[in-house]
Amino acid sequence: MQNVKPGDIVVSNFDLYEHYSVVSDEISTDGKPFLISATKRNGTVKEEPWDIATQGKYTYISDKKSNLSRTDILNNARSQIGKWHYSVRSSNCEHFSNWCLGLKVSSTQVVGASTGAVGGALLVKCCVDDPKPLDYIFAGTAGFFFGLFCSKAQPKLS
Repeated sequence: MQNVKPGDIVVSNFDLYEHYSVVSDEISTDGKPFLISATKRNGTVKEEPWDIATQGKYTYISDKKSNLSRTDILNNARSQIGKWHYSVRSSNCEHFSNWCLGLKVSSTQVVGASTGAVGGALLVKCCVDDPKPLDYIFAGTAGFFFGLFCSKAQPKLS
């Protein structure tokens, strides 16, 4: 765990995807900060201990920047506890962290995976004579994972 501050955005690497959380100003009994995030597991936003939110995965500070104060970021995050309706396509953890920071509500992971899937299918259409449905499925799936991989968050440089 790096030297995180309340209001920082941390990213946990869950192999196939990355999970974004807002660092809380609450500290658990083990000395680690709580994290505020939107999860499919909870279906909404919750403030949870570090180890529950990260599930032991490699976690680092994101390079996302905001013009808001740390207090405003935390107030935004807490205002959605139990209210945010999780959806992987339109209101996932990355959407939530961007919203808390006052940034455009978007997800590079959703955009990257969608673009990759469509690009893979279009490549088959353009390059394969008499493509079969399995060709589209394979290329779309490969493109999906390639797009997801290319959308990985960047760590904050010290």
